[in-house]
Amino acid sequence: MLNVFILVVSSVALAYLLVQLIKAGRQGRFLQTLRDLLIVFLAILMTAVIFYIGYRFFRTFF
Repeated sequence: MLNVFILVVSSVALAYLLVQLIKAGRQGRFLQTLRDLLIVFLAILMTAVIFYIGYRFFRTFF
């Protein structure tokens, strides 16, 4: 059940992202929108890496 919920929420988020990219392309702000999305993606990736390193550290020493 949780997997279906995650799939639905992810699909809605991807559809919203595509709509926003199409709107930005029409307004000439496509590159700015892609830059903002890249910054958000990098922030999420960095957070995940920090949590993973912390998890490995605590698992090793405790």
